Amino acid sequence: MKARNEAWKIFRLYGRKLTEKGYVAGHGGNLSIRFGNKMFITRHGCTLEDVKLEDVIEIEIESETSFDAISSTETVVHREIYRQTQNLAVMHAHTPYAIAISFFTETLKPIDAEARHILREVPIVEGRAGSKELAMRVASALKEHHAVIVRGHGTFAASQTMELAYRLLCMVEKSAQQIYLTEILKKLGLKFIEPREI
Repeated sequence: MKARNEAWKIFRLYGRKLTEKGYVAGHGGNLSIRFGNKMFITRHGCTLEDVKLEDVIEIEIESETSFDAISSTETVVHREIYRQTQNLAVMHAHTPYAIAISFFTETLKPIDAEARHILREVPIVEGRAGSKELAMRVASALKEHHAVIVRGHGTFAASQTMELAYRLLCMVEKSAQQIYLTEILKKLGLKFIEPREI
């Protein structure tokens, strides 16, 4: 019960942060944390703006259980990430700029120095939400990268803590926004100057 309460506090904090930034709306997005061979994940249909204790579902990582039926639609994706990587926290949000960029490229390559150094590049994959195929593609990408964008669906970020996953997800979204704004300025006729020091 203590671990579930801790997970709830974390989910409430970051659910509100994602909502305030406009990265989730309604019942979009999901969060999970690994505890040994189990994970806590948000309930299917819950709103991250106001996560309640009953919205925190405890399930197994190595096997499906009856609680999968009420946990997030993306439970299969979170589970596969924990199976294939050493990450302990996973965050998924419907990040608007990353979704927009995902329709036009195969990878997101940050253009600012910090994001390029940390993220290098962010792969873009495809798959039906909550499918085994998507789970395998996302987990595979997260073996080599900090985050992955699902075309038309949003960003998954994974790390050792929810705070780090949140920072990575925000960095991906900010990078997508910068690319968007830069392309608009190019269309307005401004000359693009490639930074020499990056």
